[in-house]
Amino acid sequence: MHVERFGPFYGVLLFFTLWQIGAWAVGTPLLFPDPATVMLGLWQLTATGEIFFHLASTLQRLIIPLAVGIPIGAVLGCAMGASRDVNAWFDPYLRMANSIPAIALIPFALLWFGVTELARYSLIFYVSVYVVALNAREGVAQVPYLRIKAANTLGVLGISAFFRVVVPSSFPSILAGMRTATGLCVMVVVAAEMLGATNGFGYLIILGRQNYDPTLIFIGILGLGLLSIFLDRTIEFAIERFMPRWSVKRRV
Repeated sequence: MHVERFGPFYGVLLFFTLWQIGAWAVGTPLLFPDPATVMLGLWQLTATGEIFFHLASTLQRLIIPLAVGIPIGAVLGCAMGASRDVNAWFDPYLRMANSIPAIALIPFALLWFGVTELARYSLIFYVSVYVVALNAREGVAQVPYLRIKAANTLGVLGISAFFRVVVPSSFPSILAGMRTATGLCVMVVVAAEMLGATNGFGYLIILGRQNYDPTLIFIGILGLGLLSIFLDRTIEFAIERFMPRWSVKRRV
């Protein structure tokens, strides 16, 4: 109980300790700033309110395409898992998407949508759709046949069996896909914010590189990491609070 309660504190303490040791080992803040320097820079951005502006911008670029891409990926994946024909149509494209990094599509995003938010959204949408679709397909494919057979003997057939048995049974895989897609999209948002953005954590990283300011780079990296943890814990909390049937803790 003691370790479970204070485990996160010990983890944070170890992280900052190793960070400080690394800063001492490098010996110059121009290459590797220590925690105090980064925290001071973060405090300055917080005092002016600038950090909240960057946070809101990055969060918006994540939530909007995820909110659109996750349902589409879930529907596509479930359809592929339930129908051999649908799977045959889309499987080659899904495998290609899984092999093509989002950063490779930046030229096309610029060509099609220009230097706009839509170009940035498209990259995150792309990742969220194929990741969730892959997980949803596997979830449907792994539903025990006996479960479907038992539903059929009770008169639950066809489409009704699909929505009442198959989809609920594959929902844990869909939720796992949501969490995986969220983490990957946090990485992709850095590439998305290279498309002429003037705000966001990815922009801070680029600005720090251009001005040779590693403190800004560290703030952007820490912001992305903390944002990823926040989104993942939010999804986990929503599952535990509103969908206890698919509780992550119970499965673990």
